[in-house]
Formats: sequence, structure tokens, C-alpha cells
Amino acid sequence: MSLVPQKSKKMEKSKKPKVGVYGLTGCAGCQLSIIFNEDEIIDLINLVELRAFPFIKELNYDDEFDLVFCEGLVASKNDLDVLNKIRSKTKVLVALGACAHTGCIPAYREFTLKQDYEHLMYKKDDIIKDEKPSPIDSHVKVDFTIPGCPPDKIEILNFVKDIVNGKTPRPYNNPVCVECRRNNNDCLLIEGKPCMGPITAGGCHSVCINGGFECWGCRGPSGDANYDAWINDLRAKGFDDKFIKTRMRMFAGLKLDESALKILK
Repeated sequence: MSLVPQKSKKMEKSKKPKVGVYGLTGCAGCQLSIIFNEDEIIDLINLVELRAFPFIKELNYDDEFDLVFCEGLVASKNDLDVLNKIRSKTKVLVALGACAHTGCIPAYREFTLKQDYEHLMYKKDDIIKDEKPSPIDSHVKVDFTIPGCPPDKIEILNFVKDIVNGKTPRPYNNPVCVECRRNNNDCLLIEGKPCMGPITAGGCHSVCINGGFECWGCRGPSGDANYDAWINDLRAKGFDDKFIKTRMRMFAGLKLDESALKILK
């Protein structure tokens, strides 16, 4: 989707898109990814009219937006109310980060026993009453997604530049392994580690593997993930199905193709 008016293929330089940045239930780390564009933050702000960013702005305008970045997942009635209000006021809604995209770790509650977390649930106050933890596209239309936990700050910057220049941002569809090769990383699977790189969408520059850590799948499943081959490889390395299923569900369980989990016992 483009913010460019139908009558013009290029946004007028004098007309900056009205942008808002909001957070639902989450750690605010995805919003920090915007702020942490240290060298580019001024350029980024100059590209848009930042109408609302409650995390850092004292004065926020609750009006119509061209573009809204929304961090966090729906986990309470208040989240849902805020999300519906945001959607009604913006032309383009961007799911920012893993919680907004997949539900991330907070949504792992859906794969655990209710008695293990029931004592933590809100029940009395209707405003903060618990909702089933879910990514925002379970409730409203999402136009674009910038995945990751946290999302890459340069990816956010490039996304805004594309929008301002009238270009349609394109998702990165290759798995993390492609970037590992570019970065000359040794394959952690060959080393016997449970890396999820082969079944996870890249775009993160393989940052975790660069640092010696396994990929945990925070950017969600890649478009052509070969679950059978990956699962069988981990089984051959001695990992049992319970471990594999837990690892797969940790960040993106709600977005996994159920047929992938049926492979596991």
C-alpha cells in the first residue's frame, strides 16, 4: 500500500506524512529501535510530521494519520480499544516488532496450562481485563510488518524513506541462513546447536549468529520453510520433539503452520 495520492505518483515534497507511534502491551523495545537511530534520528524526524509518540512526546495529537507504527500485542481490553481507535484514524498501519507481528513470548501463554498463570490474570477492572494474547492482525487489518525482537533500526529507517519516496516497502523473504552465508558464519546446525535460521525470515543481518547465539525465530516463519528437513535434522542431533516444539513456539507459535507442529509427537 502506498501513501501517495492516486492522482500523483510522487509525494509532494512540501507535504510530509502524518505519523504516529503507539505501544500496546510490550516492553517498548521496538519503540526504542526507532529512537536508537542515533545518527539518523534527526533526518528521520525531518522526513515526517510526527504527530504522536506518547513514549517520548509530551504533546500528542489524536487526529488522522497517514502512517502509524504499532508496537505490542493485544493482551487486555484496553489494548483492543486503543488498537481499534488507531486503525480507524490511520491510512496505513504497521505492525512493529515481534509482539505485534506474531504475539511473541507473551503469547506463549496459549501453549501452557491455565493453572500456571491464572493467578496473574486481571479480572476485576474491565479496562485492564485480560484478552487472549494475540498479534494485532488478529483484530484489525495490518498493511505492513517490520518483524523482529527488536526490529532492526535501519530497516525502520529504510521503510520510512520508501514511504516518503512513494515506494512500496518489500518484505525480506529469504531465511536467516542467506545472511549467515554473506557474513561468513559457520553453520550452528552443523555444530549441533538448535538454530532456527533455516525456517526463520531474515532481514536481521543474522545478528544473533554473528554473536555466537542461535536463531530463536523472532522474525517469524520464512515463506518457504522446510519444517520436515529441519525437524529431522534436530532429531538426528539428539533433540527430542518436546524440546523442538517448545523452541518453535517460543517467539512465533501463533504464526506457525499447524501442519509443521503435526510432524512432532
